[in-house]
Amino acid sequence: MGAARFGVASASGDEVMSNTTAMVHPSRSRLIAAAVMVTGWLGATTSIDVRADEPPAASSGDEAGPAEGDAQQVGVADDSYADTDPSALTDFQPTLDPHGTWVEDPTYGTVWTPNTDEVGSEFAPYVSGGHWAYDNGDVWVSDYSWGWAAFHYGRWVWLDDRGWSWIPGRLYADAWVVWRVGDDVSGYVGWAPMAPTWGWRGGVAGLLGFVSIEPYVFCPSRQVFAPDLAPRVVSGQPAAPLMAQTRPYVKATPTVGPVASRPPQGPPAASFGIEATRIPRPATTDVALVRARQFARPSTALALGARAPVVHVVRPRLLARPIRIERPAPARVTTRRK
Repeated sequence: MGAARFGVASASGDEVMSNTTAMVHPSRSRLIAAAVMVTGWLGATTSIDVRADEPPAASSGDEAGPAEGDAQQVGVADDSYADTDPSALTDFQPTLDPHGTWVEDPTYGTVWTPNTDEVGSEFAPYVSGGHWAYDNGDVWVSDYSWGWAAFHYGRWVWLDDRGWSWIPGRLYADAWVVWRVGDDVSGYVGWAPMAPTWGWRGGVAGLLGFVSIEPYVFCPSRQVFAPDLAPRVVSGQPAAPLMAQTRPYVKATPTVGPVASRPPQGPPAASFGIEATRIPRPATTDVALVRARQFARPSTALALGARAPVVHVVRPRLLARPIRIERPAPARVTTRRK
């Protein structure tokens, strides 16, 4: 399989900036990061050194569990939720429970996996069962009844034994993805689920200490907003040449230095080479999207049954020692509507 050099970047505070050599099909049994810089939502820049294909050195007491020392306290700010607010584990349960399974993954902790009989064995987030629209930013409009929660909150990761699975998060975004663009508007645009920087263990969030790079998919830029998106997507090994033809999209921002977490933003509508009148807008009557946005703020979420944000701690490590990640990318994707 061919390798391509690329960076994963966005305007989010969860931004992961690196020049990392990685497969479009990430190889099995491979730690995916090398001396990267992670700008966290805690407002600090931390250097993480993880060597690919090299087992971590064991030390005394390494297996005892996540470290409790130096835990970061996260406060409550204005009318908002932190991504690591514990309500992420409960607010979406009534919506997700009938459509998937909660498990404790050895690497990522608490995750939710959608039922295969509902989404299909080739399900891929931000490709299957939905389409892109534009509303001062790229918005994912899901056909799944649970999509308002899992595509606007939290992060998706590929697990070797379960497929695509969701890590709870409490900060809203129109879509938690990172983008790649080219210089030619008639070319291809790519996107991938944004990498998580934390996981959950025992109801408490902890930093992962590594960066997982999820596989990109690509689509001709003028077809990105097609209602039948999945058949137009290029993924897996055929997408490898497109990595070299595109670059990470990073929205220009006047902010300097570490900042609090911000949702990612995709390319502006003009960059797709589509007439503005032909770009679909999300319907104002889209109940699911309205609900997703109402859950973003305590002032509107509490009336819907959400919990209020609380002061909480984030562990410096979710696990006491890194674990090898097995992540073969899906060969292709499909869409099924529910």
